[in-house]
Amino acid sequence: MSGAADSWPALSFLEGLRPGPDENVELALLASYSADLGSIGAALLALAGKDNEAGRGSPSDFADAVERLRGKVRIIIQRGRLAKMRRTPRIAAVLDQFVREVDFDEATHSWHPKAALMRTRSESGETGWRLWIGSRNLTECVNRDIGLLLVSGENGGGPITGAGDLARALAERAELKGVRPASLATAVTKIPWRAPAGVRVERIRWFTGTGELQAPVPPAGADEIVVVSPFIDKNFLAGQVSKGPKPARRVLLTTMREIERVGPSLSSFDDLLALDAPDYPIGDPEPEQANTGSASDADTADDEEAEIGRGLHAKLLFVRAGRKRTLWLGSANATMRAWTGRNAEVIAELQITEALEKGLKALLDSARIVEAPDTEYQPDAAALEEEALERARAQVAARWASTLSIDGDEIRLVHGSDLYPDGPHPEEADILLEVGALHGELKAWLRRQTTVALGPTLPAERSEFVRLRVSRGAKGLSWLQRAPADPPFGEERDRAAFVRFLGARGFLLWLAGLLADDGRDGEDDWTIEKQQDRAAPGANPALDPALPTLEEMLAAWSRDQNKFREIERRVSEYLPAVLEQAGQEDPQTAAMLRRFEELWGKLRVGLGEERKGKRR
Repeated sequence: MSGAADSWPALSFLEGLRPGPDENVELALLASYSADLGSIGAALLALAGKDNEAGRGSPSDFADAVERLRGKVRIIIQRGRLAKMRRTPRIAAVLDQFVREVDFDEATHSWHPKAALMRTRSESGETGWRLWIGSRNLTECVNRDIGLLLVSGENGGGPITGAGDLARALAERAELKGVRPASLATAVTKIPWRAPAGVRVERIRWFTGTGELQAPVPPAGADEIVVVSPFIDKNFLAGQVSKGPKPARRVLLTTMREIERVGPSLSSFDDLLALDAPDYPIGDPEPEQANTGSASDADTADDEEAEIGRGLHAKLLFVRAGRKRTLWLGSANATMRAWTGRNAEVIAELQITEALEKGLKALLDSARIVEAPDTEYQPDAAALEEEALERARAQVAARWASTLSIDGDEIRLVHGSDLYPDGPHPEEADILLEVGALHGELKAWLRRQTTVALGPTLPAERSEFVRLRVSRGAKGLSWLQRAPADPPFGEERDRAAFVRFLGARGFLLWLAGLLADDGRDGEDDWTIEKQQDRAAPGANPALDPALPTLEEMLAAWSRDQNKFREIERRVSEYLPAVLEQAGQEDPQTAAMLRRFEELWGKLRVGLGEERKGKRR
């Protein structure tokens, strides 16, 4: 938001997550209704300061982000709302540790907040905070969204009522070791927050999902009421009327789908405006094909999507009464379910200037004026079938009580629930439920079957994410869900995954980039799997450009000895597995690694790190 422009500027959500050049993220709690694996990876890259201008990162950047942020980040979503990527790389298996799901039954309420709370620490030891509240889900879909970014700072800042309630709720759901919800809430309550120019934050409203709240009512004598939301209902809209001698001007911006569904009652608005419906992740993507396309092919497809993704997803309520301008923005749609607390939602209540009001008017001016329909929309057979599959998805998610176990190389899914002992199957008996490992084949899950063998899976590809699909006839709906592993896969799985993902030369490029702090494989994209390059036939392994040089090692040690020891830890943890894999696949690369191992050992002895390492 900016008071200097007629329209609100378009800013990347990832910009709000990215720490400053001298900062590191100590804690990040993100809440979203839905997410996809690609966007989760992009968020981690941003939080680690490793993403590029396109929101992507190289394989070694991705590995570094996971290593840095393990145990510091949680992404909390509604169970049943995790989407696959178009092409899911095998390394995406490691993202399971960052995700926690809320088991709300969507028949009655949903986990629907969109928020991010971050704590950073600078190289000088100064603590910083950021808080983002908005309407954007953590998905690749490009829609018209709105958000508010607050940063900590004494100059012009002050505590905000409700910030601690939000922090406590996120921490309780995150289940991060060492993060006490009460302590975090106390700390966040005291933080002086700075808002953008032209904005004063009155309070943050956290809706718990238990109901018993009231929607805001415009004050008597209001001059204008504007509702912007992709979803609406009659009861909420009926309450947005002010009492007084002169009726307020009422404006509604929504989608044609909602206008047709609600029908004639919308004729009471002075202006009825429409934008395209928002995009959502693909509900039932085609089976994944072998990825033969180049990175440039993927870039072109993504760029085209960014250009056409103009659907309305922003949610806000604006009331002007004289010179007072109140704006509520956040995650809540214009429905009673959202505003009376049945959903978990987060809303920022703001006072804004006339200059910022112009940004709202620019959004309204981009929409088209439409007439209210004469009749309410009656869903056809196709729409009813889509609704049935959505109900089935919600029922499976709400009844989920499954864990993963390992029997040899095979993964087994075990369901155990007193309420639903026969399995998490949907109520309609003719809807088929299928399940599979993240990269495995889907298998029919029969009713009253409490254990499903998902097939053999390599240790590097094991994940707590499982694939689910409900279908009837030719129509289906697919998504991912988390089934906790017993015992947890842990860091050993991550190391095995990164060794397979990076390859031997990729591992050395990663180390060389860490030593030189230059990210030397920065043009690659972690989401695109490709065969790792091997040393050229006849090449001298000692001269391979991937091999870190002695000069780079010495420079890294002299620049920051603590950082050097962190790099040394990664070498000690990863190098044995990398050597084992290279020995099986490529003798030349194995020779290069042994040369590096010998050089690294001599360097550590010469610098005295060998003796220090033994003491630790």
